[in-house]
Amino acid sequence: MRIVAGMLALTGVLGAQQLDRARLASQAQSFAEQLANLVCTEVLQQKSISYSTRMRIRVGEAALRPIAPKMRERMIRSELGYALRGKDMPVWGEVRKVIDVDGKNVTPPKKARERLAFGLKSDDERARLKLMEEFMKYGLEGLATDYSLTLLLFRFGEIDRMKFEPQGSEFVGADRVNTFAFSRADTEAGVTVFDGKQAVKQPLNGVIWLREKDSMPVKIKLLSVLKQDATSILDEGTVEYVPSKFGSVVAATVNYRRLINGVLMLETRYEYKDYQKFGADAELKFN
Repeated sequence: MRIVAGMLALTGVLGAQQLDRARLASQAQSFAEQLANLVCTEVLQQKSISYSTRMRIRVGEAALRPIAPKMRERMIRSELGYALRGKDMPVWGEVRKVIDVDGKNVTPPKKARERLAFGLKSDDERARLKLMEEFMKYGLEGLATDYSLTLLLFRFGEIDRMKFEPQGSEFVGADRVNTFAFSRADTEAGVTVFDGKQAVKQPLNGVIWLREKDSMPVKIKLLSVLKQDATSILDEGTVEYVPSKFGSVVAATVNYRRLINGVLMLETRYEYKDYQKFGADAELKFN
């Protein structure tokens, strides 16, 4: 009887946990509408682990000890903005102008923000590509980008392709949030996993946390598992959103992890702050 009562109680909780698709899609749409001319400061911290593949001859006690992995840490501070990429079917993407790398200045902060803003305003696609190529040259391992834009997956026209399953509710601070697992079987909107030089697109799976009173997104997690022979690669990206003064939410943090056969090999944390809008006129003015 206790087991039956517990199951009935759980069924009642999940039954009451309804997903309001229209309100979530409206939140995602408002998020999309604020991206134009939006800039912020991003701090990227990455820790990666690598094992030596070189053959070395060791003797004595050293031969009995396992070879210690190498830990590499990087920190890059940039000005971040958003731009539409592509001509036929444009999609939003992240664009950066680097300020400093591992504490060494590359561009003064004010000038970095101005250069980024001019690049975002320019109709020349090459200006934005140059900014993206510049960021890539700093040799980050397993670079994961565009996670801050995850909420766009739930806009009108896209959310109807999603399958949701209630997972329960919890408190985040003073707010009750409802949790839903989501998936999308087609590969039109998926997670692209880069394994060496090969890009493999995986079906979309994850979890979303929504504030109960207004369906405001609090957190979204994307999951992708790639299996190759005896190797299993798990990519996990978690975005935390906070209310924005521009009418919707903005990304506060992104935590990206890659595990190979259950062992953490790469962890990257992105922090975002000082969001501002610049004017659309010829003279740059930030609000």
